[in-house]
Amino acid sequence: MTRTTILLHESVLKKAKQRVHETHKTLGETITELLSIGLETTEKANPKRKTHFVLPEFKMGIPKINLTDKDALFKVLEKGYNK
Repeated sequence: MTRTTILLHESVLKKAKQRVHETHKTLGETITELLSIGLETTEKANPKRKTHFVLPEFKMGIPKINLTDKDALFKVLEKGYNK
């Protein structure tokens, strides 16, 4: 277990302490249990969605070199293209 400090509203702490009294568990156990339930409920209500990523497209006109000529492509990649 990891030790941490959290700030709780007084009303929340009061309810948690009531639960401690009812269940005979420690405050840490009670808060861990309640937080776990809350996180599970949130995860079920908001399942992770797969985002569809779309790259933007740009019209760049006619290429200034022959894209099928591998030597020309290598030359541009190695030295850069001068306008």
